[in-house]
Amino acid sequence: MTFHPTNNPLFWQQTADTCFAQERFEKAAEAYLRLAELAPNDVDAWKGRGKALLALDRAADAAGCFERALLLVPDDEELLTLLADALDKIGDTQKKAACYVRLAELDAEK
Repeated sequence: MTFHPTNNPLFWQQTADTCFAQERFEKAAEAYLRLAELAPNDVDAWKGRGKALLALDRAADAAGCFERALLLVPDDEELLTLLADALDKIGDTQKKAACYVRLAELDAEK
């Protein structure tokens, strides 16, 4: 593989984080997606894309990203909270409740 900035996950991570910080959420979502394509097991790529999509009021798409990230780190409290928020916005109360049950279980384990 030839080195080119667009083949470098670090380039996409920095681009996505910068766009997100500047509230350029559409560009951030695109950059996080590119990062996820290069590094499909990168939890931060899926979490970042989900946050950007949530900021764009694309809660169903965001929920999918958070679910993908949770496959990689099942007990991440921030991801469970973000997923519950996305599910609340799309009206999926059953899955939202499951998130809160899991969060309570994790809290009890501390």
